Amino acid sequence: MDSITSDKNPKSLLPNIALNYEPSEFPRELSRHYISASDQDISDMLKQIGVDCIDDLFSHIPDFLQLENITGLPNELEYKEAANELARISDSTNLKTSFIGDTLPNWGTHPIVDFVSSLRPLSTSYTPYQPERSQGTLVTHWIYQCALSSLTGFEAINTSLYDRSAAIYEAITCAYRTNPRGGKILLSDSLFETDLEVIKTLSEETDLQFQFVPFDSQTGLLKKEWLTNLTQEETSEISAFVFPQVNSLGLLEDVDFLSDFAQSNGIRSIACIDPILLGTGGLKPPTEFGGEGVDFMVGEAQHLAIAPNFGGPGLGIFGCRHNEKNKRDLRSTPGRYIGKAKDLNGRDCFVMVLSTREQHIRKEKATSNVCSNQAFLATLAGASLLAKGDHGLAESIQKARSAHNRIQSILDQLDGISLAFPNSTSFNDLLLQIDRSVDELQKKASAKNLQIGVDVSNRMRNEENHHLLKISFSDLHEDDSVEELITFLHEEFPESSGKVLINTNNEIPPKYLREGKAEMPSFSYDELTLYYKKLASLNVSPDDGCYPLGSCTMKYNPMLNDWAAALPGFSQTHPQAPESDVQGPLQILFEIQEWFTKITGLPGVTTQPVAGAQGELVGLKLFQAYHRSRKDYNRNVIFIPRSAHGTNFATAAMAGFTGTDGIVYLQASPNGTIDIDDFNEKILTFGDRLCGVMITNPNTSGILEEQFHLIAEAVHQVGGLVYMDGANMNAVAGLIDLGKLGVDAVHNNLHKTWTIPHGGGGPGDAIVAVSEKLIDFLPGRQILKNSDGSFYSRTPPQSIGSFHRNWGNFGHKVRAYAYLLRLGNQGVPRMSSMAVLSARYLYEKLKNYFPTLPGEKVSAPRMHEFILTLSDEDFLCLEGVGIPKSKAIPQVGKLFLDFGFHAPTVAFPEVFGLMIEPTESYTKAELDRFIDAVIAIKELISECPEAIKTAPHFTPIDRVDEVGANRNLILQEKLEHLPSLHLNRIEPSTLNALEISEIKKRIIDSTL
Repeated sequence: MDSITSDKNPKSLLPNIALNYEPSEFPRELSRHYISASDQDISDMLKQIGVDCIDDLFSHIPDFLQLENITGLPNELEYKEAANELARISDSTNLKTSFIGDTLPNWGTHPIVDFVSSLRPLSTSYTPYQPERSQGTLVTHWIYQCALSSLTGFEAINTSLYDRSAAIYEAITCAYRTNPRGGKILLSDSLFETDLEVIKTLSEETDLQFQFVPFDSQTGLLKKEWLTNLTQEETSEISAFVFPQVNSLGLLEDVDFLSDFAQSNGIRSIACIDPILLGTGGLKPPTEFGGEGVDFMVGEAQHLAIAPNFGGPGLGIFGCRHNEKNKRDLRSTPGRYIGKAKDLNGRDCFVMVLSTREQHIRKEKATSNVCSNQAFLATLAGASLLAKGDHGLAESIQKARSAHNRIQSILDQLDGISLAFPNSTSFNDLLLQIDRSVDELQKKASAKNLQIGVDVSNRMRNEENHHLLKISFSDLHEDDSVEELITFLHEEFPESSGKVLINTNNEIPPKYLREGKAEMPSFSYDELTLYYKKLASLNVSPDDGCYPLGSCTMKYNPMLNDWAAALPGFSQTHPQAPESDVQGPLQILFEIQEWFTKITGLPGVTTQPVAGAQGELVGLKLFQAYHRSRKDYNRNVIFIPRSAHGTNFATAAMAGFTGTDGIVYLQASPNGTIDIDDFNEKILTFGDRLCGVMITNPNTSGILEEQFHLIAEAVHQVGGLVYMDGANMNAVAGLIDLGKLGVDAVHNNLHKTWTIPHGGGGPGDAIVAVSEKLIDFLPGRQILKNSDGSFYSRTPPQSIGSFHRNWGNFGHKVRAYAYLLRLGNQGVPRMSSMAVLSARYLYEKLKNYFPTLPGEKVSAPRMHEFILTLSDEDFLCLEGVGIPKSKAIPQVGKLFLDFGFHAPTVAFPEVFGLMIEPTESYTKAELDRFIDAVIAIKELISECPEAIKTAPHFTPIDRVDEVGANRNLILQEKLEHLPSLHLNRIEPSTLNALEISEIKKRIIDSTL
């Protein structure tokens, strides 16, 4: 085993770049491959579990399935070398004065964003399933919900959706569920083409049907007469109508007319908005559209939180009404909501509510397959809105309007350029018609260091659009930037001589505008930094020690990754900038593609998916497209093991596998793996209809599906395809050749295996690798390399479409890339090997204290995680103090919080199980401390079971009354002050410094 090496002082060894942190202050940061265990640690752990070397951990895997080495991955780089390489790639981006907004608005970010991003307990913690140890995250999400509610007027806002495109689609499916008319949906032609492409891709093989409301060639707006000419019979079949407030040409639609049309015809209305434009002095909120407002509102909020980041991670806005007139929609919506709650002693607090709609509980009956979400972006957006406040938002809007008006005012002075639709109104965009090719003008502007805007000449279908240029303005445009643009336009277009003046009135009719203030509160930078530091102290982080959530891979998230993602050539790059200007981002995507083909053993990769659940959906949509291409139209069954993650079932339903036998459950054998007899029986029954099988490997019990390759062979023999859920890749990455295993598609969770921070629930990220037969169907764009070393993109010949408005969560691809630079070809298998060794070591030490599950496979080699349960005697002890068996495991989980740890995964996949995954990040001493805590919990169950009943004891609050919070939903309130906080009764750092025996004593004392 290689010894650990480190750079003694990397900060001083970087003459060309500056780190914004000191690596040596983070104990794991300089460890080789970010593995903290020493050679002696490794030797001792191997001895404890009775094997001679790391390779023996995988002796149960057939040799022909193992990757002997990863060719094609570079050698690992030392810390300073990796930082320099990342800076070099970033520097290859050409950052210019940009007037590109369009599909992704680009506005200034407040300094509070950088500060909150640096708070590791907020940025690296998990989804707040344990509210007593997650109040920090929950409060930040509550702030976001309240702030967005103030801006939009909507009472129910969530933090879950990937981007605007995903939000639109989820709103459509929600409207479909809440309107009995069926699947016919009206879509506006004036929505962004990229959003429409995502909607089309997601809807394939579902019951949804789309009809498009066309543009009016005279106004650049939706054609009202087309709507009014619809007959009552036609409108009675329409479930929903989606329209934008600001359309894809930058013009303001008549939202009053559109909303009233929907309402008067019994059609659910969905409005697309830009939240930053709803501030004081901006556009009116969607609750004021028409006579009654709209039913659902969606939009993009990435620009409230972060810079463009080449398109992601994004933040999709989703809101529905929840008031005395309408309470029915909420329970049909996707995503997660935070509600006000009380703990058992009456303290005010917050908790996730309405979870019974979600995939981890409802499986295929869930309202969406969303799992990892956009949590940390919502945290940042909420902080940013509080920092800007009403006044700051108004200033930003005014600055954008001022730049817009200055450019509009010079148009009458020039020939060859004018407003394309002078009688239509724009807010912070200008749609210009010019007398030449837009591409030609863009190239000339580029030579003057300008990205002048976006060519939208082809956005109005079936119309002669001539040459249309869309220019976007924001608070980033200082006077000198506007002067650069004015100078360029004067150079390119001659002074007007007798030009007929067209209406270029800059005034916006009042019907489009907000009346009064948005009433967004404002707090000083100092107030917010102090407050958010307190919020961070209410969470725990993988930085602090073992974070044992099974199936979640809560490993250390390197500081280098975040530093790299923030480099200007990555973070400040707009996804619609010319490819010649974005060679740095394209290189990252190209090499991620190439490297993951080597890591997985599969020949094709798409980097567009933005979450594991979305990766699953990509896989199933690829399977469907493959079968359609072969005219095999009856492949309408998917096999999924009963023990699979809830997203598998929800994803299959979302892909269109509905009906009584669309999803067929595979049963488990007593040893926890797929029951082969049951599988063979179902292959005989459904073989000619089988689209594919989805299998998690290793499975959710931490056991390798040793007959996976035989199952794959049988599926292929009947014409089906094989999807491997890659949630547990941390056990096998670099060790097993998935191509030889028979996999046709697999997703890799970048927020698990590849060190993307969880951020309190997201953003997650994923890549999907595929077999040869699926390469031509990949979504999005593939990055290719020219002979001169430059990069370009291309759409695969039979692409299924797109799953994201742009390139996916690019910022997270940078983080994964930075991690891989430090791992290299030796580090990838070493990472997985150490993850398995750590889990096997814990299992060996704990199995004599706790029964394990599955009960008949005690001796089976565990991989990266395992499941403990309680003995019958333990359950009886807890029942004796009033804890029924059905609630025992979740309540035992609360006691982990008192020892300074996050709880393991409780009651999944076994209802009476505690699933533990230690990852490779920790030393033997840290693992031993965790072992001591688990044994102490076992002792407390028998010695002082009341301690389990009253747990947790040292968190800011006692156990939360989640039932009460769900019965009396409070999803927002006016933010007149920062929410009050209850602080830790004992700080996690103090707990980490105490002996486990001392903590046990204090728990008993707190119980008596």
